[in-house]
Amino acid sequence: MAGDRGYGTAAAITVSIIWGLSFVAASMVLTTLSPVILATVRFIIAAAIYSPVIVWEYRRGNRPSLADLKELALFGFLSISIYFWLQYTGVQYAGAGVSAVLVTGLIPVLTGLAGAVLLKERFNLRRGLGIALGLTGVALIALPKLIFGSVDWLFLVGVACLLGNAVCWSMYSTLSRRLMKRIGKPLMVTAYTTLWGMLFLLPMSLTSDWGALSALTTSQWVSILYLAVVCSTGGYFLWNYALSRTEAVKASVWLYLEPVAAFIGSFALFGVVPTPLTMLGGAAILIGALLTSLSKQ
Repeated sequence: MAGDRGYGTAAAITVSIIWGLSFVAASMVLTTLSPVILATVRFIIAAAIYSPVIVWEYRRGNRPSLADLKELALFGFLSISIYFWLQYTGVQYAGAGVSAVLVTGLIPVLTGLAGAVLLKERFNLRRGLGIALGLTGVALIALPKLIFGSVDWLFLVGVACLLGNAVCWSMYSTLSRRLMKRIGKPLMVTAYTTLWGMLFLLPMSLTSDWGALSALTTSQWVSILYLAVVCSTGGYFLWNYALSRTEAVKASVWLYLEPVAAFIGSFALFGVVPTPLTMLGGAAILIGALLTSLSKQ
């Protein structure tokens, strides 16, 4: 039993590092591709990997109803199409480290708020404190760019996109609970969600320059494959494995290593050093996220 928990913890730590470095990988590619093209290419590859799951489940008679397909389409839009367009725009303008802090920290904070509003879940003092800390952290990161010196509007656009990114994921996480309980097949749900997300991204990408793909370097293609194969496929597998071996709250705590991995990766590759206010704001967001997560138990 202890061994299983140990393996689960190791998997959770590994996936946190994998997902944290995804922000750095994305920032390497966004110097050439637009956010929507990067998201589309990533999920074309991921959808191709997940397609056999859909075929396998279909042959076994596990076919979502029309109502389920509509919900899965909504989830694909919220958790992939608009989600990654906003996230990659945020990474492009705000940087990998700040993006990892805002996404990792605000998702549990806003999910707690969405659960209270949409599902009428109990809104206790700890959850309220967590939400307040999270929003304070965002202010510490964003306001200095607005108040002191020249206004960095692109940075603020990036922060706004990352806030929208966290809202989309919190809505997805809250609304998908009912479907997951009804279908009971996380891998199949993930496969359909990925396919829908890719299908929505295709028309969104038509306004961008697909010809930029020809300018990608070998290292940038490696980054795209890392995002598609390691993060989308291997990462979700490791996360599901972690949840099968240890309690969800204990596994989720390790996700707060993502910003650490992102900042280390950004420093190693680009020499980017976070400001003291960024570190203070990030700490407030992550502590708020931890309080919000623990308040659910």
